[in-house]
Amino acid sequence: MTSWPTMLRRGPEVTLDDVRAFEAAFGHTLPDDYAQFLLDVNGGRTPQTHRRFERGILNHLLSLNDLEDEASDLLTRAARARQDLPAPHLLVVGYDDGGMRIIIPLEGEMRGQVWGQLTTDARPADANPRVAWHDRRDFHKIADNFRSFISNLRPLR
Repeated sequence: MTSWPTMLRRGPEVTLDDVRAFEAAFGHTLPDDYAQFLLDVNGGRTPQTHRRFERGILNHLLSLNDLEDEASDLLTRAARARQDLPAPHLLVVGYDDGGMRIIIPLEGEMRGQVWGQLTTDARPADANPRVAWHDRRDFHKIADNFRSFISNLRPLR
């Protein structure tokens, strides 16, 4: 079992009831590894030893019930991002240093995988409705699951 990195900043402690309340509000259940991450760590900023991934540098991961920092609150950011994402089951869970969204699909064959969306090259959701969200040029797969994403983070140096 992969351990989570010790966060430089993390969200408030949450319970399974908090996770279930989020799922009810968002309308989808979370993958087990991501739900466990929220229970154990609840987002935040990773240390320099766990920031680099194949296509970017992790800035921060969103947290449940982050009343001190609305910009880092998972439900607040998910609700805002949902308005311009091409599918309602895509959950933004964090951002890289360049503003790329870190996304987990919550249904379908891509459920639980970790994807990146380059917001600088994003096209409107209705630009070409025949193209599935995962085939758009502004999306790319980062990891098979959240635990793998975290375990593959490398030092900045």
